[in-house]
Amino acid sequence: MSGTLRAVLSARVLGSLVVTLNGIAVDTSSSRRTRQVLAFLLLHRRAAVSRDVLMDTFWPTASPEAARNNLHVALSGVRQALRVASPASVLQRRHDTYRLDADETWVDVEDFGRYCAEGRRADRAGDAATAVRCYAAADQLYEGDLLADDPYLNWVSLQRESMRLEVVQAQRRLAELYAANGDHAGAVLIARRALGIDPYDEAVHRQLMLSFSDVGQLHLALAQYQRCANLLWQAFQVRPSPQTAYLSEQLRRREPEVTTAQGAIAGRMA
Repeated sequence: MSGTLRAVLSARVLGSLVVTLNGIAVDTSSSRRTRQVLAFLLLHRRAAVSRDVLMDTFWPTASPEAARNNLHVALSGVRQALRVASPASVLQRRHDTYRLDADETWVDVEDFGRYCAEGRRADRAGDAATAVRCYAAADQLYEGDLLADDPYLNWVSLQRESMRLEVVQAQRRLAELYAANGDHAGAVLIARRALGIDPYDEAVHRQLMLSFSDVGQLHLALAQYQRCANLLWQAFQVRPSPQTAYLSEQLRRREPEVTTAQGAIAGRMA
């Protein structure tokens, strides 16, 4: 980056937007538009963003002149917020493009995606210990939905939903791995976190039922099935899947086939 001052930029975008520059908090609450433009530049920091893209994203119905004026005000707000934290020049303009250019930049969503990908690779390779470590790191980074303070941003909706699906998949698998290793308390904790994001994931409900059963809490396992059934009916007017219903019946009968291996359940359904 230009200039002699060193700039270290750190940003959390999973949950509330939190940005620091050289360890000093950047104001992201005073101006909604400043916060949103800064967030856009953070999420697209790997390449310069053109003025037209920013105008079309934030002011699609405004006249070109009005959109340029609005963009000028928003970018001035971003520069001012960054300069209050540090005099280092971070927001760079080249021709009609803009980018955040710091000596070091960390954005939580990038580490989140890397941990999820590494966890899946380790899982496929049968390296359960690495998979657990990576999935757990991804879970810890996910402090909430992407840019949770601005839930109605159109430009972030697809990426937000993709990240929700990714974290639930990681949490679901982490719960299964914990249970397979006998850590049912950990499995219950992670499964409940996953249901806090997607309360209709039957695979996670089944894992909770199995974990409760394996620690002798059959009443909690059966209550979890009823909770799952109620949620599905209230939201979609559908019953639990045959696989979930079968597990519930096995638990009620206390049959010996009930184990922590969901594969055994799936095998009986095939």
